[in-house]
Amino acid sequence: MAPMVEAAVEAVELETWVSEIADLQQHYDKLQTRLEKGGKKVQCSNMTNRGGTTRAPFWVPVRVQGGAAIQQFGSDTANAVPAWGRGTGSQWVSFASQPVRLVNVCEISNLSQQATSDKERGLVKVSKEEMDKSLLSYENGVEALLNNDASGTIDQIPATATVSSASGSGAQTSYIQGVNVAARFVDQQVVQVFPSIGGTTRGTATISYVDPVTNTLWFSTALPATGGATAAGDFLVVQGSSGAAGNSVYGKNYWINNSNTGTRAGVNVANYPSRFVTPVINFGGSGTISNSTAQRVESIRMRALGDDYEEGEESFWYANPVQGVALADQFYNPGFTRLDEGGKEVPDVAKRNMQATWGGREIVYSSTADPSRIDLFVPSVWYFGEMFPTRLHDWMPGTPVIAPPVNDGSGNTFWDSTMFAYERAFNLICSDSKRQFAITGLPVPSNS
Repeated sequence: MAPMVEAAVEAVELETWVSEIADLQQHYDKLQTRLEKGGKKVQCSNMTNRGGTTRAPFWVPVRVQGGAAIQQFGSDTANAVPAWGRGTGSQWVSFASQPVRLVNVCEISNLSQQATSDKERGLVKVSKEEMDKSLLSYENGVEALLNNDASGTIDQIPATATVSSASGSGAQTSYIQGVNVAARFVDQQVVQVFPSIGGTTRGTATISYVDPVTNTLWFSTALPATGGATAAGDFLVVQGSSGAAGNSVYGKNYWINNSNTGTRAGVNVANYPSRFVTPVINFGGSGTISNSTAQRVESIRMRALGDDYEEGEESFWYANPVQGVALADQFYNPGFTRLDEGGKEVPDVAKRNMQATWGGREIVYSSTADPSRIDLFVPSVWYFGEMFPTRLHDWMPGTPVIAPPVNDGSGNTFWDSTMFAYERAFNLICSDSKRQFAITGLPVPSNS
C-alpha cells in the first residue's frame, strides 16, 4: 500500500472548475446502526489475568436448562406418610468474549495537502475530505464482519464465480466475478485467501475496485497461489485474522445459526441440545416467500418461545434488496389494472420503492446482507462489549495525526506525509439465538 500523493489530487485542484465532486465509492452501515440503536452497550476491558487465570472481560449469562419438574405425589396411608424425593434446579452458562480491535490507516503526502489547502487552491481540502471518507470506508469494513461468522471471513467464492489471476495489468491485473456480496469489500483493501476455515492462507491480494452491481472484485495484484491457486470455494478473509473459527467479531451468522454443534463464545452448544438453535425455514433454493409464510414464522416462534412470546416485541427483518424484489411479486402477481385509471395515459402501476414491512415487521434492506436469506433480529438481546468506540487513534497523547518515520537505516527521519487511523475494539454477544429467526435457501431473482 502507498500513501496518497499530489498526483492523486490533481483532479480536485482549482483547474477542474466544478462545484461538486461525485463520490464513486459505495457506503454501507445499516446492520451496525440498527443493532447499536436497539441493542445494549457495555464497557469492557481487554483480556484480564486474575490469580494466574486468564479471564474474558465480557460475558453474558443465560439460563440454559430448567429444573424442579412436576410429578405426582402420594398421600398419607394408614401406616405411613410419603417421603419427598430430591429436587433439581436450573442450569446456567455464560457466553464470554473479548474485544476485537479493528483499524484502518490513511496516509496523505504533504504536497497533496498543500495543493488543496484552501478554497483558492482546491475544491476540497483533501486532509479533511479523507478523514470523512476514511471513516465511511471503515464503517463498511465493520459492517462486513458483523454479517459473518466470527472467522474474519468476508465472503466465500461461489462455485459459479469466474476467477482470473494475472490476466490483465494495473488495476485490472486480476478479478473475481460473481462473488456473493461484493458490497462487503472496499477499494484498496488487502484480503487473505484461505482454502478452508482454520486452514493455511494462500497469501494476500489487493483489491483495486469494488463493483457491487456485477458483484466483481478487481485486483491490482495477482491472486495468491500458495498451496494451490485461488479458486471457487476459497474464503476471502479480512487482513489480520488468523482465519480460524471464533477469532474475529462474533457476527450475525455466528449467532443466527441452527447448528447444534461446535463452540460458541466459549460454550459447547452440543452439551445443550436445541437451546442455542435458531429456528429456520429453509426453502432449499426453490419456491418463494408467500403471504402465509408469515404465519409459519409465527407458529414456529410460538413453539420455540412458549406462552411468554410477545407479539409486539421490537424486532426487524434484515434483507438484501434482491429479496425485496422477490417480495414485490406478492403485490404484482395478484394485481389488476383498472381501465378508468390514468386518464388518457396508460397508468403507472409500478411502485418505485421496496415494501417497508413484511408480516407486520419493519424490513431493513442492506446490500451487504446475504442475498439468499432474510433474518429476524430481536435487538434487545444483543450486547456490544466495547473497549472503546470508533475513534481517531492517538499516536501520542493528543496527537491523532503524525508524520510516519522512515526507519529504513538511510539516515532520513520522516516521510513527507502525514498519517491518521480509525480504530474500534468491541465484540458482540446474542444471549438468545432462539428468539431470532432465519429464512434461508431463498432463490435469488434473476437479473437482480
